[in-house]
Amino acid sequence: MTKTLVQTIGTAEIKRGEKTRGYLPAGTDTDGSPFNLPVLVAAGVEDGPIVWVQGCIHGDEYGGAASIIRLFQELDINKLKGTFVGVPVTNLPAFKARFRTSPLDGANLNRVFPGDANGTYSQRLAHTLLTTQKESADVVIDLHSGGNGAYVPYYVIVDVDGTETGDKSLYLAKRMGADVIWRSHAESVVNGTGTSAAVNNGVPSVTIECGGGNVTEEHEELFKMGITNAMRALGMLEGEPPLQDAYTVINGADFFFTGEGGLFVPHCKVGGIVNKGDLLGQVMNLYGEVTEELRCQTDDAYIAAIGHRYWPVHPGQLICEAIPVVERIREVQES
Repeated sequence: MTKTLVQTIGTAEIKRGEKTRGYLPAGTDTDGSPFNLPVLVAAGVEDGPIVWVQGCIHGDEYGGAASIIRLFQELDINKLKGTFVGVPVTNLPAFKARFRTSPLDGANLNRVFPGDANGTYSQRLAHTLLTTQKESADVVIDLHSGGNGAYVPYYVIVDVDGTETGDKSLYLAKRMGADVIWRSHAESVVNGTGTSAAVNNGVPSVTIECGGGNVTEEHEELFKMGITNAMRALGMLEGEPPLQDAYTVINGADFFFTGEGGLFVPHCKVGGIVNKGDLLGQVMNLYGEVTEELRCQTDDAYIAAIGHRYWPVHPGQLICEAIPVVERIREVQES
C-alpha cells in the first residue's frame, strides 16, 4: 500500500507529472532565523510508491547531498511511477559548520532517533524527520559517507528485526548493487539511527555508505546507482535491479577511537579483511614518534571505514570500523 493521499512534503507539493521544490520547517537557529530543509519532489505521471532519500544526517558527508540533487535533475518523470522525495541536507546546523555533529547541542543526529519534540535541537529535528517520513514515505534511503576525516567503500546497512518491514528492507538492500551488507540487529553501539527508527515505524529503510573526503564522480554514480536500483526493485523505474552472485554479510561493530592526538597512519585498506591482532593504524606525533597502535580485536573483520593518511586527529576521534563477517552467501536465488 502506498501513501498516495499525501499532497505535500513541507511546503513542496506533489503534482503528478511535475517536479516541484519547497522546504520542511525544522526549528530555528540561535538568532531565531528558521532552519528550512530543502525538499525536492519528482512525481511521475502514474501513481506508485513514495521513496524518501536523505543526505547529510552528518553535516560533513556531502556526497549524498550532491547525488540527491543530481538524480533529481536527471529523473525523467515521464518514465517514473510514484514519487521521489529528496532532502539533500537534513542536518543544517552541522552542514553549515562542515562538521559531523551539531554545533547547537553537540549531538550525533544519527544516534538520537526517535527524538523528542521537547528535547534539544537534534532531538527535535529527529522527531520532525521521523514523523514526516511516517506520514509520507513508503521507503526511506539514507545516504552516508566517511565524512571529512575517513573513507568508506560502497556497501549498505539494513535493520532486520524479524518483521515484514525488516524483510522488505533486506529485499531492497540486496538489489542496490552492493555485495557487502551490514545486517544490523540494533546492537547497542549504533542505537538511535534514523533507519532503525523508521523500520520500527513500519517504513522499510536502507542506508548507503560510500566515499568520504572529496566527492568523486565515482561516489556520485554509486549513490545514484543504489537509489535507482531500489526504485527499480519497487517498480518505479523500468529495468531489473541486480542481484549479486555472492554477498558478504557483516554485523556487530568494533569502532576504534584514537587515544592520542597527532597524525593518523593507516595500515589496512578500506574494504579489506583483517584478523585479530592485525595492525589497523598508528598515531604519530609531530616528532615522528609512534604514540599509539590500533589493532583488530576479532578475526575475519571487514574494514568498513578508515581515516585518511596523515590526517590530523584528536583524542577520542573515531578513526576505523572493523565489522565482523557473520555469513558469506555464495549463491542467491530469489524471485
